Amino acid sequence: MNNQKIAIPTAEGQLWPHFGKAPQVTFVTVEDGKVTETVVKQAPEHEHGAMPRFLAAEGCTDVVCGGIGGGAVQLLNQLGITLHGGAPTMPVDEIVSRYLAGTLIYGDATCHHDGCGGVS
Repeated sequence: MNNQKIAIPTAEGQLWPHFGKAPQVTFVTVEDGKVTETVVKQAPEHEHGAMPRFLAAEGCTDVVCGGIGGGAVQLLNQLGITLHGGAPTMPVDEIVSRYLAGTLIYGDATCHHDGCGGVS
């Protein structure tokens, strides 16, 4: 895919470790492998399904995140948004650089808080 709009749940310029509870989302537009725009927006209130619907409304094609619950994984799949879960907490610029280079190392994407459905 030459053009992507990547959503990264963030806070203060770093990936936030829990997809649905991030205070912000950084949207990175990539055209022909190069970043053309980066925009930070306030994330929706945490409730089941809110974040995937918000990202779909923003036109996202991909999500790079840390932990994520099973319900969110399922909804992202239904919405046609590609998930890259288990990314480490690090500055957004580094996340994007490694993602585009294919060198981002993913770990456990399982959400570890009560009530989210757990597995990714």
